[in-house]
Amino acid sequence: MKIIPNFFYINSIIFFLLIFILQVKAETKIIARNNDTLIKLSKQYGIPLKELMHKNNFNDANRNLAGEVIIIPINNDDLLTYTIVEGDTLYKIARAYNVDLKDILSINNLDDSSFLKANQIISLPNGAKQTKNKLASKKVLYHQTSKVEKIGEIAKIHKVSKEEIVTLNKLNDPIKVNPNTKLKIRESKPSKWLKYESLIINWSDWRYLDGNYLTQAKNKKNKLFYLAISCEKRALKNTLNNSYWTSWYFPINDFEFKLINDFCYQNFEI
Repeated sequence: MKIIPNFFYINSIIFFLLIFILQVKAETKIIARNNDTLIKLSKQYGIPLKELMHKNNFNDANRNLAGEVIIIPINNDDLLTYTIVEGDTLYKIARAYNVDLKDILSINNLDDSSFLKANQIISLPNGAKQTKNKLASKKVLYHQTSKVEKIGEIAKIHKVSKEEIVTLNKLNDPIKVNPNTKLKIRESKPSKWLKYESLIINWSDWRYLDGNYLTQAKNKKNKLFYLAISCEKRALKNTLNNSYWTSWYFPINDFEFKLINDFCYQNFEI
């Protein structure tokens, strides 16, 4: 007879634990901005004002909440979460998940100048779905080797035939290519230079090298150097310093962000 009460007691604990877990999953936290009030947040997030007041234990719905941590009940079916990694930007996340940047800003109570920290968790709007970057299939004209590579593998990377590579480059050995070789992948086209503020980029010289891309560029003093982009890291490096490659660095200026976005996300035609 004692087993039955214990059984119901254990089941009750499990039941309440499940409720607690569901409640934890069904809410997020934001930091209120200046002039935010519960009335304003209620309308912004589509949450009943009474529920918002109860969740945050506030009696004054008109109070300026600037700097306060506010609990926002959410529908788990509508929102996904994303953990920030070093080098992330809100624009990058919006493009990667095919959502509107304004929606990310709105549901997380952020603005364009908000600073993201590694391991910070943000919410993504309904319909967010990660898209895969077609990195190696970019229509680059050249493939640069850093080690011995097989023609067949190079052809697969760039989605062209082996015969095309052999013919374009008049190769004697149709099987492999030696290190430090610049191979034509597609027919060359007239040189095309694009300006990004203080830089001018040779858009016709992009070449693929070990999963990254590099091309020639000029600075405002007309000094010629090489510029490299890592679409995976969303980072840059260059040879401006006495022809030595810098370490990978994350973009700071608006034109650097634009350059990476233009190359890595747009289906450009050379």
